[in-house]
Amino acid sequence: MSILKKKIASAIVSGCLLATASSVAFAHGESIRGGGSGSINAVGAEILTEKVVGLRWDARRYETFTDQQMINFKADGEDVHMHESEDAYFLSFGFPVNEDMDISLMMQYNNFKGFKDNGDGNANTCFGTTPAVRDSLSTANCISDTEDSPGIGDTLVTGRYRFYNDGDSQWASVFSIILPTGKITNLTDKGEIIGTHNQPGSGAITFQGGVAYSGHLTEKVALDADVIYRFATEGAKSFRQGKSTQFDLAASFNHHDSITPVIELNGIFFDNDVENDEVKKNSGGDVIYISPGINYKIDEKSGVYANVSFPVYQELSGISNDEDYRFSLGWGRSI
Repeated sequence: MSILKKKIASAIVSGCLLATASSVAFAHGESIRGGGSGSINAVGAEILTEKVVGLRWDARRYETFTDQQMINFKADGEDVHMHESEDAYFLSFGFPVNEDMDISLMMQYNNFKGFKDNGDGNANTCFGTTPAVRDSLSTANCISDTEDSPGIGDTLVTGRYRFYNDGDSQWASVFSIILPTGKITNLTDKGEIIGTHNQPGSGAITFQGGVAYSGHLTEKVALDADVIYRFATEGAKSFRQGKSTQFDLAASFNHHDSITPVIELNGIFFDNDVENDEVKKNSGGDVIYISPGINYKIDEKSGVYANVSFPVYQELSGISNDEDYRFSLGWGRSI
């Protein structure tokens, strides 16, 4: 297949993938995904040539602490929260503004499951009456358990402006704003407002900006990359998520008209969160993932994809439950 034909095919794939781009893979974490020549996570600089719609499911699964560990943390004076999983479901719409600029809108529904906290109001009251004792489960009832925290999430508006295109390589600026449309009033199973970090929405306005690249390593190998910086205003319950920088590098291998294997390296680097003007020491950290995936072109207008990400480097601040893996499934169609 010629480079020209590859570019036409990649534009179709790019549109489908940008349409299914994930708004918040980490609920309030990484927030811009897709839109490259064949990437699933990397943003890329391929500008849309027609309107696109998409659906995407992002899921994350974590290692968990036992009740005994949570009690031991409390006995050591550590307030710790954890959850077993996060799921985010996205509906998106993207359109070209002109040949060098496009805009996408993304709405989401989020759900945290298997949440536990040894430091919310109910837990602190209970532990204040019956102090935690290391290696004893006698105060296990003091831990705040919550089955799930579902609801509408925040809305992401993303724009890309391609400022360089020589036919082989493309560069684009990326800018976005996350609007606080999500739910922030979910309760624990004991009736207390859940911390903002585990609400479907944030209550904050978040700004993101960076640069993206799309090009070819060889005739059969396309590259997409980005570097994105983000910061947020203060949100619900005086919570401000730590500033972060993310990078993505993807290589897609066009060896078949319909099937495109993809391998990506994705990284996110978080500062500590702040709540009530207090730095949360058990937050923030650095994670790098290796992410194999595949794109399948159903027809000239639509496609599906799937990928899975495994942490190859994970250095979290303080006491935090490590991530086991994440995966994404999506569908997109140009209209």
